[in-house]
Amino acid sequence: MFENQTFEEIMERMLERVSDEIDKRENSVIWNALAPAAAELALSYIWLDQVLNLVYADTAEGEYLDRRAAEAGLERYQASKAIWSAAFTDGVSVPPGTRFFLEDLYFTMLEDGKLECETAGTKGNANLSGRPLLPLDTIPGLEKAVVGSLEIPGRDEETDESLYERYLIRVRREAVSANQMHYKQWAEEVDGVGKAKVFPLWNGEGTVKVVITNAKMEPASDALIERVKQYIDPDPGKGEGMAPIGAYTAVESAVWKDVSISAKIIPESGRTIDEAKQEIVEKITALFKEMAFKESVIRLSQINNMIYESSSVSDYSEVFINGEAKNLQLIETEIPKLGQVTIIEQD
Repeated sequence: MFENQTFEEIMERMLERVSDEIDKRENSVIWNALAPAAAELALSYIWLDQVLNLVYADTAEGEYLDRRAAEAGLERYQASKAIWSAAFTDGVSVPPGTRFFLEDLYFTMLEDGKLECETAGTKGNANLSGRPLLPLDTIPGLEKAVVGSLEIPGRDEETDESLYERYLIRVRREAVSANQMHYKQWAEEVDGVGKAKVFPLWNGEGTVKVVITNAKMEPASDALIERVKQYIDPDPGKGEGMAPIGAYTAVESAVWKDVSISAKIIPESGRTIDEAKQEIVEKITALFKEMAFKESVIRLSQINNMIYESSSVSDYSEVFINGEAKNLQLIETEIPKLGQVTIIEQD
């Protein structure tokens, strides 16, 4: 809006107000007297432009977007902590509050026998399964303390993009009166949930099924499923959670759909087949994570484009998904998982 209010434009207007009988050339007395004020005014217009961007939700960032969202009753999701199972010496009781250490991370024993990472965010989702824990408290008879499986992944603080999407849903009243979007919103509010999909009337009148992924866009654990169930509908039909009276809510996990990819390629000069395969695997893995619960078709054209755009690939042919040169249709509860990737050199 103020992009034309430059130093030069402001100086020109100011000098026009000065009599032509006075020397107005650059570095003259009057020019040097006006220049500092013009520079400050130009800077003020730059700040005014930024202020306008922070006023509106579609261009606001950080705390200013938080304040806009708060007007609609929304708060940014804070980083949540990862929950792990653990195995200890048989017969040894580990009291709640006991702390352990592993890989620069501290863990605390919870009431339900699970371990909570004290560091919030995705750092607590590291590959720790089977690793020994170092207890920070003395526990008589404890000889084994091993990390089990990741029950509920931690998630990082919500991004501006995600918060803005939820803001639009709220102000456009897309999620109201226990409609489908409202159930989706409730499920995704639970710490550890990535995406949710809602199936109304799945088992007759008054029934709703919610299918969820965890924060890593993987199938959810039983613990996370129970957490969502308790939040939405702890006592079916009673309206004691977020769901209204008379609504019976079932919560299930998404399921994997193994997807194999094969292709023939010609590597770029100086690059190897292994380098090309690694690059292709990284691109397709990111694609599958992004499309989870958003798209239900893995398109052959998408895979072709990713191979074509790989810097280590010069040319390619015969691309197949699960052995066929066609799109792969997913069922509504499936999320794609990259399985075997076969990349061979084209003759």
